[in-house]
Amino acid sequence: MNASARVYFPGLNGLRFFAAFAVIFTHVELMKKLLGHSSHWIIVDERVKIIPIQEVMTKRLSWLSPVIANAGPLGVVCFFVLSGFLITYLLLRERESTGFISIRKFYLRRILRIWPLYYLLILLGFFILPHWEWFDVPVQREFLEPVFWEQLLLALFMLPNLAFSMFITPPPNVGQIWSIGVEEQFYLIWPWIMRNSKNLLRTAAWFIGIFMVIKLGALVLDNQTDSRFFNILRRFFAMSRLESMALGAAGAYLVFAGKQRILRVIYHPVTQVLSYLAIPLLIFFTPVIFWNVIHLAYSVVFLVIILNVACNPATILRLRHRIFDYLGKISYGLYMYHILCIVFTINMLDHFFEMPKDLPARHNLAVYSTSLVLTIAVSSLSYYLFEKPFIRAKRKQAVVLSGEDARP
Repeated sequence: MNASARVYFPGLNGLRFFAAFAVIFTHVELMKKLLGHSSHWIIVDERVKIIPIQEVMTKRLSWLSPVIANAGPLGVVCFFVLSGFLITYLLLRERESTGFISIRKFYLRRILRIWPLYYLLILLGFFILPHWEWFDVPVQREFLEPVFWEQLLLALFMLPNLAFSMFITPPPNVGQIWSIGVEEQFYLIWPWIMRNSKNLLRTAAWFIGIFMVIKLGALVLDNQTDSRFFNILRRFFAMSRLESMALGAAGAYLVFAGKQRILRVIYHPVTQVLSYLAIPLLIFFTPVIFWNVIHLAYSVVFLVIILNVACNPATILRLRHRIFDYLGKISYGLYMYHILCIVFTINMLDHFFEMPKDLPARHNLAVYSTSLVLTIAVSSLSYYLFEKPFIRAKRKQAVVLSGEDARP
């Protein structure tokens, strides 16, 4: 390892936590409804008697609050952009330091960081938690049973997003793993693209353009036919936000190459203010016709925020605090464990306190606070007792020091 090659971006751990919290916020409301309690949902079709995920995706059910509808998806988009930014910047620094990109070491680093917890969640979600009453989500369990082995096989081969596209209702407690599949699919191809790219900014632009054309083609084919294949294809590509990660990669190149003319615009206080204002404006005023591409606008907004928080000394938003640093450090666990912690919390409170269907404020506070505290506790234990040995092994494959190891 070249000890002089270090990458540390202050503030990004705070962004990781807030992205994870946004996902938790949305999933608390979803799990409340799935477990029989009132939440921020409104039934569009009164014939709907149960609230499985597919009712949302077929527009028979929608959120009462646009903020709740968008919080979780926005958190995931932020993760995608941030991941593309960091991975690409590290690979650029590696090539600068050593003269080439070691794809073998890249894959080993990703495997050691992502796979252990991912496969632990599969073990828990498919084989252990279903036997515990306090982790039961009846609607999701009923939809999983007839397609158990198909869902499991796809999850084992890092295709949980394809499983979600095919069967719509995810396995109880582990539905969030779909986004891990998207990231792994990006990691599978991106280092090869970078290794053979002579102009990364142009390459990222081409990648985004081609992928959006593919998505548009899948959407058109699905609208013009009744084929289940094209319906699955459309959902699969809609979930595969690889273009968001490529946009993050383009941002990494701007910083690495020192494109000051562009960065000065991004770092300008007016640009920063507009980026924060854009989020509520997009949430409340985006026409339905643009819903299939709105994630690109959010990706641009998050890229501006990420570049400012990470690289701009004059950033408006400062997330450089030891609490944020810690919560960001365990954010992978926060994301992976939060649903099972929410389900456990609601079932436990139902058991001991017989919560009513229409939850009063004190019960909602109990659900939110207990779910969050439990998720942080479980993620902390997981980080130090389970993930840490794999993280240490990952460091041995590092070419560029990053994160906590590179902190000044």
